Amino acid sequence: MSDEQDSTEAPPKPSQFDPVIVTFREWAILKSQQTALTSRMNKLRDQVAQAVQQRGYADHNGSQFIDLPFPIPVGETEYVRIKRERRVSIVADLEAAERVTRARGTQVYQRAFPPVPTLDADELYVLLQEGLLTEEDMDQIMVQKETFAFRGLTS
Repeated sequence: MSDEQDSTEAPPKPSQFDPVIVTFREWAILKSQQTALTSRMNKLRDQVAQAVQQRGYADHNGSQFIDLPFPIPVGETEYVRIKRERRVSIVADLEAAERVTRARGTQVYQRAFPPVPTLDADELYVLLQEGLLTEEDMDQIMVQKETFAFRGLTS
């Protein structure tokens, strides 16, 4: 028995005229098109970004542009310029933070890097075997979580 089936008897297949068939087919087609479109869009975006990086001009913020020779209408939008926008964010360099805070002393380091409790599920079972946790404790801790995924199957 495959993992796509369970031990209960399968309900009858939908009739040939069940509207779910048309809906599912449209979903499957759109999913396939979305995958192909996303891949194509990413390739085109990368090509355009590379062209802007190589040939564009920069503004005072470091963003780069190419002015289009004529407006390009797409739907209700009219494009006149391509922008490769520069974005800056501040991120912590963990190695530098550890080095600097350790150099300032244990108290500074421990405030910057507080211990984070993490659950070791395997250790719970060891504690159960040692008698430090009971089956009732484990029933409270280890709970079932049910989720569903929507998939179309080919076999």
